[in-house]
Amino acid sequence: MRKKSLCKVVLLGFLFTLFLGLHNVSLAAEPYVIGFIADITGPASSFYYPEAEGFRLYIEQVNAQGGINGHPVKLVMEDAKSDPARSAAIAKKMIENDKVLGIFGLGLSSSQLPVFELATKAGVPVVCGYTCAVNTYKVKPGNVVFAMGVVMTQEFHSAGFAFAKIVEMGYPKTAKIGLSGYATPGGRIWTEWTKERLQKAGYTIAYESHIPPGTIEFSPWVNNIAKINPAVCTHAEGGEILIPLGPALEKAGYTKDLLLPYGVIERDVEKMKAGLMGNGEWITWATRYAAAYDSESIPEYKNLKKAMDKFGHQIPLSAMHASGWTIARVVEAALSKAGWPGTRANLLAALEKTNLDSRGLTGGPIRFTQTDHHGPMWWKVYRWNDTKKALVSTSAWFKLEPSEIVR
Repeated sequence: MRKKSLCKVVLLGFLFTLFLGLHNVSLAAEPYVIGFIADITGPASSFYYPEAEGFRLYIEQVNAQGGINGHPVKLVMEDAKSDPARSAAIAKKMIENDKVLGIFGLGLSSSQLPVFELATKAGVPVVCGYTCAVNTYKVKPGNVVFAMGVVMTQEFHSAGFAFAKIVEMGYPKTAKIGLSGYATPGGRIWTEWTKERLQKAGYTIAYESHIPPGTIEFSPWVNNIAKINPAVCTHAEGGEILIPLGPALEKAGYTKDLLLPYGVIERDVEKMKAGLMGNGEWITWATRYAAAYDSESIPEYKNLKKAMDKFGHQIPLSAMHASGWTIARVVEAALSKAGWPGTRANLLAALEKTNLDSRGLTGGPIRFTQTDHHGPMWWKVYRWNDTKKALVSTSAWFKLEPSEIVR
């Protein structure tokens, strides 16, 4: 009798131990759930899609290496096509159904505000990629939005300021300056910021225009630019405009400097160059992240390329991949600090303590605090080198602090 009782105790002990083991395995298998909203097939897919791809590649690498705190990361990625209504519907689904801890990426600034409103109500942190439609500097407690790219608001515009800084670094005050951007609220604010800063510095704005998205006939713009012949003409438009605009400018007789933003990815610059008759060495490019042409000299770029080979990709390596990859590294660091089980509040608190080494993909660390969800940013200038068939850096990284940008 005692022997049977002992056997039952041993069996029950074994089953209890087995249950605990299976329970722990089950817990270990539970994922952190995060969302990424992208413009994969919409009007700005040429630069938002590679950013999404870079983010996805890093998350796949994290999971292949065992996840975070012993838990995999489940990535819910949706294509919002930069449609405000669609973006809002996706954000609502992610927050209420998918129970995401945070939302990352986003598309054009015009589609972001509904996402911010929903995320703020639910306490879900949002980290914007290439563009952000709200000011993230000097924020109040409870603000959930962070920016790792270009903030595009009336009171703070990091790229408009950076463009002006680049002109000041490279051209005398006697030089005539041309400005152009999308005929959209965001594009107009960009050129407005560049213009204001340059005029305060004593420059003459000789030309200013705004080109509607989808334009295919550029004569009204290129003829005026060629006639005025500014020393440099900055352009805050995307690749679908700038790929044909460069050859049209050359044909009209303008081959002075053309300054492009890094949203025009390297592949788009190559397409522009392919349409030119000359060497294209008047094409310059300002970027927040190192150009893919530098990938052999930056070990983290090599890691990104290995992930592309292992997990697959649709788009050639670009600075926008580096942007998405770096955003994902910020997520990994924050989730590691937030612990398990992850909560939205813990993730928000962890993001506000971000101090991430960018490992050479930009000029310095990514830093956030409780009152600064933007942090310092670095920019660099490249110029097309026809001998090397590449964009080659012509400046060191220069740092911009939010305090010097804000109005």
